Order: sequence, then structure tokens, then C-alpha cells
Amino acid sequence: MAGHMCVTQKNKIADEQLNTEYKKAIKRTEEEETALRQNWPNTELVSLFRSSQRAWLKFRDVECEFIGISSTPSPWQGVQVEECKLRMTIERTEYFKSVHSG
Repeated sequence: MAGHMCVTQKNKIADEQLNTEYKKAIKRTEEEETALRQNWPNTELVSLFRSSQRAWLKFRDVECEFIGISSTPSPWQGVQVEECKLRMTIERTEYFKSVHSG
């Protein structure tokens, strides 16, 4: 199905952008954690940030499966699932740009 292939390709690009921004956000979070540890030695930002991303990935996948199946019980549901993932990935990428950005 051409529509599915198109959105799958867009998802690949969006995932690459997400990973790039995630790495930048991790670096900023590490810097923030280092600064905070001067006064609060037990501060754990990076591990929480990584855990939140793992949880978000699971949430995105399950949420989009639900949306795809419940909104379009047809051959197009795969496209609906992928479009949902694309939308959520773009939103998450924008969020990463704001993490500890000043």
C-alpha cells in the first residue's frame, strides 16, 4: 500500500530527528544534573529522563495501535497507526528541544 510506505518513510526520518534531539537533550540534562549536584549530590535527572523516554516509546506504540484500530477498522488502519506515531514523534521532538534549554 503506497500510503503506508510513504508514512513509514516519514516515520523513519522523524525517528532520526527524534534521536538527534534526544541526544542533545541528554547532554543538556547531564549538564543540569552536574550543576544541581553541587548543592544536591543525590540529584538524578539523566536516569529519570531516560526512563521517561522508554515509557513514552511504549505509550506511543500502544496509544497509536488503539487509535488506529478504533478509528479505522479497515485496511487503512496500518496507515492510521503510522500517522499517529509520526504525529506523536514530531511532538516529542519539539519537546526535546525545550528540555533544559535555558
